[in-house]
Amino acid sequence: MLFHFRHAGLASTGSGATQKELLNRDFILLFCLSMCSNANIAVFYCFEQWLEGLAISPNWRGLLISSMFAMPLLLRPAASFMLLRGGRLPALAVSTAALAAVMLGYLWVSGACIAVEVLTLRVIQGIAVAVQSSCVTSVLVNCIPPGQSARGFAFFSLTALLPYSIIPAVSENLLLPLLGGNDDATRLFALTTVLVTISLFLVIPLAPRLKKAELSDKTPGGVSRSALWNSVRNSGLLFIFLACLCFSTMTILSIFFMKGLCAITGGQPSLFFSTYTITIILLRLLAGKRLDALPRHGVSILCSLGLALCMLDFAWGPLWAFVPIACLYGLGIGLLYPLLASIVYNRSTPATRSLNSNVMMSAFDASGMLAPLAGGLLIHAGFSYQGVFTATAFSALLCGLWTLLDWLRFNRFEGRDTHNPTNF
Repeated sequence: MLFHFRHAGLASTGSGATQKELLNRDFILLFCLSMCSNANIAVFYCFEQWLEGLAISPNWRGLLISSMFAMPLLLRPAASFMLLRGGRLPALAVSTAALAAVMLGYLWVSGACIAVEVLTLRVIQGIAVAVQSSCVTSVLVNCIPPGQSARGFAFFSLTALLPYSIIPAVSENLLLPLLGGNDDATRLFALTTVLVTISLFLVIPLAPRLKKAELSDKTPGGVSRSALWNSVRNSGLLFIFLACLCFSTMTILSIFFMKGLCAITGGQPSLFFSTYTITIILLRLLAGKRLDALPRHGVSILCSLGLALCMLDFAWGPLWAFVPIACLYGLGIGLLYPLLASIVYNRSTPATRSLNSNVMMSAFDASGMLAPLAGGLLIHAGFSYQGVFTATAFSALLCGLWTLLDWLRFNRFEGRDTHNPTNF
């Protein structure tokens, strides 16, 4: 069989042994749950163009896109800490059910207050995403064995990539024409309820693991709650969190504004999503075990520079280069995310790993809130979609700069062995 199920260690039996295999039972269940549930995000690749078809102004479009990400930004830190102390089973079940209900809710938005109705749905969806992702992350970091962090994060990131590799292509070429085009995108949103409902059923076999509290008033080893929060605030990972912010800003802008850019350049958005996600999937499958041997900072900086060039080429380059650049974009994304996540993982203690991972996720949430607002403002100011992608290139450059500063600081103040291949 492809997957070998283990019930020891951090699997659902809850024993204290160390999990030796990455593809353990809980990891696979979390993978399937997240992949199905992420359909509720991947389907919004056409959200900005749908809003434009409703004659909603660019500023409002940016606000409506970002509102969903604002809720995880505001709620994730408190939610992640509370969920580590217990209650993850009902929280995950209710949040997943809420996601399914929200996707159906788009069928009933109409009238003069449509922007307010959509904003309400986006806020509810954002709250559900914050709770659900915090539950999943708190379990995930304890399912990844030591020494396999980059591979673990790389493999789990496929839960977002697979929906993006399938949903835009199927929607553009099959579903939207049948459903009436972008004007009837609400029916497309509603169809994702089927996949989200599947993820709800996957909560059942995870129940024993979700019932187990990861923290108490004193965690194993005598680490208090105040010490945990103090460790997060003084983790030495500020530059990496800023790099994650800039990296995610680039990806958010490219996802939500690519269809608008293609309307100007003549590219096909479905080709972009399919090409870059398939590239990342192949990279994960072929090079997954080698990711942990790569010099994290050096490769991350090179990827950031390469991604900046890709963004500029999407905006201003020739149409024949669209697909090759999408491949290079996928290669850069495929390497950069797991390496940044691995730095956070490896520089955290077992007691702070869950919390630091959720701080990293909060950086992604912040970009999800800020990037669409910035994109909407740029379009409203007359810079067009090409101006948005020029700003995206600048964000990629900043990601590389923050990573370089982290490497300089870490080697100067932490006394790292310069012969360690993962150092640079």
